[in-house]
Amino acid sequence: MNKPLMFRSKSKNVLEARGMVHSGSFRQAFGVFLISLTTLLINLGEPPIYILDEAKNAECAREMLVSGNYIVPQFNGQLRTDKPPLHYFFMVAAYKIFGVSSFSARFFSAVFGALTVVVTFLFAQKIAGRATAFLTALVLFCSLHFNLQMRLAVPDPYLIFFMTAGLMSFYLFFLERKQLWLYAMYISFALGFLTKGPVALVLPGLIICSFLIMTREFKFQFFRSLKLPVGILIFLLLVCPWYYANYVATDGAWTRSFFLEHNLGRYRETMEGHGGFFLLPFLMPILGLLPLSFLFFHAIANAWRNRSTPGILFCLFVVAGVCLFFSFSSTKLPNYTVPAYPFAAVLIAVFLKPILAQSLGFPYLKLSYGVYTFIALAIPIGIYMTFNSDENLRSFSYLALYFLFLPIGALCGWYLLSKRKNLYLIYTVAISFIITNVLFFVSAYPAAYAGNPVVSSLGILKDRPCVAYYRRVNPAYVFHLRRIIPPINDPTELQAFVKSNPRCYIISRKKYANELEKIVGLKLLFEGQDTFEGSTTVIYQAP
Repeated sequence: MNKPLMFRSKSKNVLEARGMVHSGSFRQAFGVFLISLTTLLINLGEPPIYILDEAKNAECAREMLVSGNYIVPQFNGQLRTDKPPLHYFFMVAAYKIFGVSSFSARFFSAVFGALTVVVTFLFAQKIAGRATAFLTALVLFCSLHFNLQMRLAVPDPYLIFFMTAGLMSFYLFFLERKQLWLYAMYISFALGFLTKGPVALVLPGLIICSFLIMTREFKFQFFRSLKLPVGILIFLLLVCPWYYANYVATDGAWTRSFFLEHNLGRYRETMEGHGGFFLLPFLMPILGLLPLSFLFFHAIANAWRNRSTPGILFCLFVVAGVCLFFSFSSTKLPNYTVPAYPFAAVLIAVFLKPILAQSLGFPYLKLSYGVYTFIALAIPIGIYMTFNSDENLRSFSYLALYFLFLPIGALCGWYLLSKRKNLYLIYTVAISFIITNVLFFVSAYPAAYAGNPVVSSLGILKDRPCVAYYRRVNPAYVFHLRRIIPPINDPTELQAFVKSNPRCYIISRKKYANELEKIVGLKLLFEGQDTFEGSTTVIYQAP
């Protein structure tokens, strides 16, 4: 293999990297997968689907199942242009296996979350050894945000897996020049494109090109080894049949809206109020990978010092590339930077391994751990104060109790830190977060959404022959009622609908109460504050 120019003078590092490429124990990898999947499946069906994105994705898949139309995504009988179909296909498969439910809609998200952990484990094992691989898995096991993302009925768990697998396959091809990794890369990126569109190609492409420029391999000889015609053929075979069939079926309407509005538009303009300052994406891996991300800056600095090791350099490029890419996006969401998490976890683990093995100290450790301790103390206090300050949320103040293991673990860590028992310190902090994760998913998270208006009012609407909505409706109603809910958009249309459909039920928002109450005989049956939102759901019955 021709070594990159920047590494030719450092052949020892390359040989070390190659020497660390173990055949690996698939038994251990399978164990990592089972532990991760078991954790993600715990209480997966709770709370029932309520969040807007989950509801729209889960219902779109249900309508595919009912109609048998897998080409045109629809929500509530209308064209849905937000996302390509791959995650819908997996949800449909789960519906066929388990029946339509919140658990089914989330099942394959959990599977792909566990797969992300295991491919990261195997990658870390190849480039840095088995001990580092287990530490990498531990970083992801602990992360509340990573585990939460992998439990949602949204396309992100699928995209994160395909981007992770594709980027890691590229690096292994770069290192070993084995065709297997090349084909794995092309298949992963193609399936990512079928999951969420251009970001699955554009973002990895920018990262890969930047890495090649840095390693002085951005040249014809290397691109020739990539067999781009083969990659294009794989992409066309996997992606184009659905996109073409959809284009024909919708006369291009889905294609125009998806590419122009939901991709280019989201990047250029703030959509749905999801904005943020430039550095927000750089903060998300630090916050999202807590608790062990209190070492994030140390890990990044260590990676830069050891950038002559190609695997470390590549992980650094991925983390920086993902964060920088979304820093320039006008629309910013916490889930956007999760594809950086597996690679950031590797860098943290690489930094941790020698420290744990030799109980070494290092500069600013106490400062970093002090910041983490402050965060661990602030989380339950902040939750209590936030809920207690809002009359509608005051009843949830007790949920702060579920987060008390975080400050307890952090404070115990100071004793271990003083004794330089670094291994026990990391385990204590990690276990405190793992316990909190379990408590969160088993009790706190379901409890927070247990009283949402959709669940509370389903008994009123279930099995009613006539249900419609006026102007706005929570999408979760459509999913849980298992039916199309016809929209009514103005008072005249509402008057005519009520007149021709006696005893029908109208779902709406309280802000439209003045318009609703002008309809003679319309009776208010239900009113409920939307959980963690400013709106209030109302249900009326026609005379």
